[in-house]
Amino acid sequence: MSSAARAIFESAGRLILRKGQIGRSGDDTAARVVYLRPVHLSDMFGRRWDPVTVDRMVAAVLSLVALAEIWLGNVDDRAFVTVVSFVATGSVAIRRRYPFVVGVGVAVLFDLQLALISDPQVIAAGIAYFCGLYGLAVWTSTQRFVLGLVVLVAGALLATLGSTLSLSSTAFFTVVSVVVMLLVRRVVGDRERRAQVAERERDVAAREAVVEERARIARELHDVIAHHVSMIVLQAGAERSVLDESNASTREVLETVEQTGRSALTEMRRLLGMLRDDQSDPLTPQPGLDDVPTLVGQLREAGLPVDLTIEGQRRDLPVGIELSGYRIVQEALTNALKHAGTARARVSVRYGPDSLELEIADDGGGDSARAPGGGHGLVGMRERVALYGGRFQATRSPGGGFVVKAALPIR
Repeated sequence: MSSAARAIFESAGRLILRKGQIGRSGDDTAARVVYLRPVHLSDMFGRRWDPVTVDRMVAAVLSLVALAEIWLGNVDDRAFVTVVSFVATGSVAIRRRYPFVVGVGVAVLFDLQLALISDPQVIAAGIAYFCGLYGLAVWTSTQRFVLGLVVLVAGALLATLGSTLSLSSTAFFTVVSVVVMLLVRRVVGDRERRAQVAERERDVAAREAVVEERARIARELHDVIAHHVSMIVLQAGAERSVLDESNASTREVLETVEQTGRSALTEMRRLLGMLRDDQSDPLTPQPGLDDVPTLVGQLREAGLPVDLTIEGQRRDLPVGIELSGYRIVQEALTNALKHAGTARARVSVRYGPDSLELEIADDGGGDSARAPGGGHGLVGMRERVALYGGRFQATRSPGGGFVVKAALPIR
């Protein structure tokens, strides 16, 4: 290990030790320093980078720097040092997938290099060494972490026997390394485990939202389907009652249709009973696209200026399409009212030849609650569109605000 890298690592160890001691003594300020949120690349460049991609980029940069250090500096046995350095820097690209192999393997390789040709002073390779130790400390199980520490300590002591380094210097460096790795595992490992738990909770909440929304859609569509089945039953019964005995076969068919329809209605009522929650839905007519102007008026009264545009010829659509279209407009405007702040909204309803097209946009700044893919409102809209095999898109507009687009096929 290079002297510069060794000095940096030992200084970092002393600093973390001091902070840990002060934090345990009751100084909240020092404790907060230890648990500071790390700076993400997205904070610096305005976008979220994939960690694996970042590791690959770091590995490439370190490899180039290491190559320049070796071939431009005064390094003995350049071929061997180049191989060791390239293995170390290249392993940064896979340290997340194989943290134990990378951490232990790079440490053993550096111990072997130290025993054979002493310290080549390649700083880029030293940084890669620390990256491997970080992965060993944070991303491994307890058993593998302990095994890695044993290999690290044993390898360092054995390498000292074949090098010019003093045993005291190697022992101090090894102790600092172990203590720093333990602290990093405690602090960063706990934080990452909490992040994983939070991620699982978000996934569970999203799945529950999908289930709840599907149950809500089923309850709403029950009235639509029940109405049509009831009409079939009534018309079959009315037609059967006016037929004479000469049409016995037709009467039997109509009676079968009537009985089947009644059985279907009974089963639907049982199914609806299973889908209903503790608070029963009010028995009111399901809304449709004719109710959108009323909805827009209510949002205006609530403080959200809304412009409504209707294009194309208004015509009768399937009741389920009407209901889904209304709910999409309702949910999108509700989101705009809650998240858009002081903004205006625009609703466009277009009756196309083959589809009903909806666009709801606002020009507000909004917040992260309406991020694409997040929020229960977007889940509900997406489910309604998927029910009819339509297209759905929810994105932030370049000039600010949020845009929801949905296309429901009507043929």
